[in-house]
Amino acid sequence: MHVLFDARLLHRSTSGLERVQWNLLRELAGSARVTRLRALVEAGTGLAAKLPERVEPLEVATTEDIQAILLDPDPAKRPDLYHLTFFPDRRPRDLLLLALARASVVSVTDAILNRHPEYHRSREEHAFYHRFTCELARHADRILSHSESAGREAVADLGAGAGRVDVALLAVDPAMREPLAPGEVRERLARLGLSGDYFVAVGKDYPHKEHRTALLALAQVKRPVLLACAGERVWRGPVEKGKTLDELARRLGLEGRVRWFARLDDRDVKALMQGSRGLLYPSREEGFGLPPLEAMTLGVPVVAARAMSIPEVCGAGAIYFTPGAAGELKELMEKLLDGGPEVAAQVARGRERAAEFTWKRCLEGTLACYQKACESGRRRGGAPPHDAAAMLCMFEFAAQSPFKDDSDLRAWKERHAELETLFRELEDKYRELQALMPRFSLKRRINKIKKAWRARRGG
Repeated sequence: MHVLFDARLLHRSTSGLERVQWNLLRELAGSARVTRLRALVEAGTGLAAKLPERVEPLEVATTEDIQAILLDPDPAKRPDLYHLTFFPDRRPRDLLLLALARASVVSVTDAILNRHPEYHRSREEHAFYHRFTCELARHADRILSHSESAGREAVADLGAGAGRVDVALLAVDPAMREPLAPGEVRERLARLGLSGDYFVAVGKDYPHKEHRTALLALAQVKRPVLLACAGERVWRGPVEKGKTLDELARRLGLEGRVRWFARLDDRDVKALMQGSRGLLYPSREEGFGLPPLEAMTLGVPVVAARAMSIPEVCGAGAIYFTPGAAGELKELMEKLLDGGPEVAAQVARGRERAAEFTWKRCLEGTLACYQKACESGRRRGGAPPHDAAAMLCMFEFAAQSPFKDDSDLRAWKERHAELETLFRELEDKYRELQALMPRFSLKRRINKIKKAWRARRGG
């Protein structure tokens, strides 16, 4: 099988979606069933890591570049399958690629952005995004989701046919599997300025992640415990009764008890998890939920909301509370602080559950999806998958897009690619300098001054 894998996001810093693509590319490259694997990458950008062996990178700048690959004059060079791994909502003409491919698969991670107009810059942009993703789901030969819950979202929210959805469960990135040595955990936590008891939460601060619930529960815990949040601050709107997350923290008297850490590397995230009393995962909307699986792999107890894909993924490996129920969460946090045999048994169940998820299993589900898509293409005899009316609808949709001008789009992409490359270089330099800087402790410096002063007085 000759696969064209759309990896145009892999120049970005690695987060959940990019992490899935890197791991899936590695597994596909190692499969004997994939005879050729080509990956589309953004022209003029640098990848965040090296592509696996057997993956042929193809630099593209426009939709037309991809069309030329799908419609190669030599039919033997055309890919058997095109896998669109994300929603290219600023490139509406990419919808036409599904009609030009011999067979097509679209990944649907979740439909959260479809349900939240407030996450978009305007109602108009949300309406366009929603229609675009629905068109993608409608015109693909197969839909690939990573949980039964996400598959149901594709059907209910995007209008995908239930018979065209396949599931390939994810697994923990190899970089997150091996625990850090206790000494490295202490060193990294000291560098982050963390000590004592704390819980950890992983994820951006979007309202559906329910950091609000975590703060309300933390305010009820009377013991001196902190909340360390590993994620970027991207939401500046209200989360409760017109109050932002910061305003809510101040109202609850949590100044100093909630710490945010952005752009951490994998080892820092592992240190945060391993040093914590447990992972809090109060999110009420998830397409899969990798952080709980990572925590369970590392032997960290998990307290999670019983919502969407989370029970499907965590099984008996997590302790659950009702979404939004801060009182229930508070009681479970105190349970973890108390520790004991029951918590140790929960950790053991978590490790057992996490071990059930492997990338080999994810690969098998992905290849099964690919096979069904190719069979659908063969049934068409190589003809386009849509009738004339459907094709006209796709062209009309692309023409109505607010993103029409190729030159503006190219300039926009170039500016952002340059900034992403610059930020990555600055981040690397910062880490190099940070490693060279002597560790400074104000407490240690004051003690040295006191010691010198006492010595002088004694003399």
